[in-house]
Amino acid sequence: MRRSIGKHAGMMKSLIRPVSLLALVLLLASCAGKSSEQVARNLWQGWEESDMLMQPDYPDAVPVLLVHGWNGDEFTWPNAKRLLAMEKRLGRDIYYFNYRTGALPNRYPPLEAMEEHLERYLKSFPGQVDVVAHSMGGLLVRQYLSHHAGNNVRRLLLLSVPHFGTSAASLLSELASVTATGNVQAQEIQPGSDFLWHLNSLDGSELDGIQVLNAYAISKHTLRGDLVVDPVSAWLPWAPNVVVTGDHSTLPRELDRLPFIYNFLQEGAIPAELASEPAQRNLWVRVNGHDHVPLNFTPASVKRRPGRDKHWESKGTSLCCGLRSSMYDEGATTVIAEDVHAGESLRLIDRRQTPAGVIQVDVPDELEQPVTLIERNLAGPSPVAPVEATTGE
Repeated sequence: MRRSIGKHAGMMKSLIRPVSLLALVLLLASCAGKSSEQVARNLWQGWEESDMLMQPDYPDAVPVLLVHGWNGDEFTWPNAKRLLAMEKRLGRDIYYFNYRTGALPNRYPPLEAMEEHLERYLKSFPGQVDVVAHSMGGLLVRQYLSHHAGNNVRRLLLLSVPHFGTSAASLLSELASVTATGNVQAQEIQPGSDFLWHLNSLDGSELDGIQVLNAYAISKHTLRGDLVVDPVSAWLPWAPNVVVTGDHSTLPRELDRLPFIYNFLQEGAIPAELASEPAQRNLWVRVNGHDHVPLNFTPASVKRRPGRDKHWESKGTSLCCGLRSSMYDEGATTVIAEDVHAGESLRLIDRRQTPAGVIQVDVPDELEQPVTLIERNLAGPSPVAPVEATTGE
């Protein structure tokens, strides 16, 4: 046994060294052809331009605020030199809003806490503000709007936002689950999280009174498209949607070069050609028991039937979430069924009682948007007419 452990440790050491060397070579290669003086000069120039960008040059015009996403910062956007040129073209100031985010566990606060930081920053402006938010930053802004009806946001441009979560966050959350709290922000933006459930249960009401445009990227080549947010999650049902060709970073990186962005920020203009709604339909289901306590399910407690004359199967569903996924999480399980069709059903087994209760949820004949949330309350009649649920032995 000890020999085996020693052998594996030796193998790991033998791998770590060449990987470390490769990383060092790549780092040095990025500076190849530049003297140390040139590198230092470029850095200082970038810092000076960033400082210039944050100075008010157009105090009487509505400013533009850039809100980055998970693990982002000012480098999410075009460099400061390009943003200064964009300022001049718009005749308006552009500012960064940076907040604490990253990949490490047990370190970064939930979005519900960060929204108050955003509130203080927005209120530092005397009048209205236009906001551009990328990825998780869009969820932060939507969360802020949901609790601050008297906000000063005039226009909101959302770029590649995982409105209904991202599988990349699920993977990161699983990797970070070795710690007590995991990566809180990653847990919040998993598909089916308590955070996303409550946010999307508002049906876009947080956006009332604001001019909103939602944009995301796609590609005909799988490996060149957005590998972080798929179109089903990126589609916002409560606003106009526009699509561009590219990856997850294309929209923020090309912010100053896309005419529709300039036209929206300057005039509130919506592009004439809008994106087609994704055809896929996903279902999120939650159940509250007779005691009003949310029910928890395990993979063995969830079955899916692809048609009325078919057998119940274990595949085709997933559950969220293993760890707490909002500040007010009561521990409910969200059952997620992807690519559902009329005639299908879910069977959820409540094992708290003997014999076990069975809750059947039928997929409605018509689902109006790519992701539909259904909450079943066993204590009273269902608020969703097309869904039938029964309990029995």
